Amino acid sequence: MALTYNGTTIGTIVIKQGYDDIERKFTIQIRQGNCLAVLIHVRKSTPEELEKHPNGRYFHILYTFFGDEQHLKNMLKNEGTVLFDKVVSIKLNMFYKENYTLLKYFVLSGFKVTCFYKKV
Repeated sequence: MALTYNGTTIGTIVIKQGYDDIERKFTIQIRQGNCLAVLIHVRKSTPEELEKHPNGRYFHILYTFFGDEQHLKNMLKNEGTVLFDKVVSIKLNMFYKENYTLLKYFVLSGFKVTCFYKKV
């Protein structure tokens, strides 16, 4: 089965990645999909990428996905966390029911989560 996601962003995560003195921040979108959640980084395409794909103004990079609640339970059991980079912030729109499950496991992983409710 292929992993698919749609354009509905249900939350965001800001992470830091890097080595030595060079750290970069990335905003990861949490999107609805054919699983619990798909986490992707969306950035503008480079000129080289646009040359190859003229209609592809944005480049989507899969960060990770969560298949279901059991997947998250297994990650916590085996690795002790559901995210592996330095997390700067997590924001979830509680209008979406899947965020109640995500909230539970983000908190169990020790992350501070900002919740809001915006009807879409």
